[in-house]
Amino acid sequence: MPHSADCPEGQSQHFTFSRRGLLQGLAAVGLPFLVPQVQPATSPDERPLPEFKIGDLIAQDWEQNEDEDAPQFATDFGEVVGLCYLPEASYYPRHTWVYYVHWTHSTCSKCCYPCFDGEPTAGNTLRLISRG
Repeated sequence: MPHSADCPEGQSQHFTFSRRGLLQGLAAVGLPFLVPQVQPATSPDERPLPEFKIGDLIAQDWEQNEDEDAPQFATDFGEVVGLCYLPEASYYPRHTWVYYVHWTHSTCSKCCYPCFDGEPTAGNTLRLISRG
């Protein structure tokens, strides 16, 4: 089959590009790799850090207690012996840490300490006394 003088053997005019077309094509392919991708600072599924850790000494203040037999103002002291992350809403809001505390003593003279009641305590009701 004879070839025209305008197309060298094995080449076709369908595969020729103008300089502008070639640069635009290269830019479309190469630029996305050169521009850094914006990453979110934290993933929505990422856990927040807990406020307290096992061994921390904490306090919980009672104010205007609803129980008639309990004092209206007192402070319980204890040690964090466990913690649990709650990703879904339940009794506590979602993405909440709860803490299990071995209560050691209290300013309430009527209370029996030490004790471990096994009930979770929300971090927003506790305050740190010292790191364990």
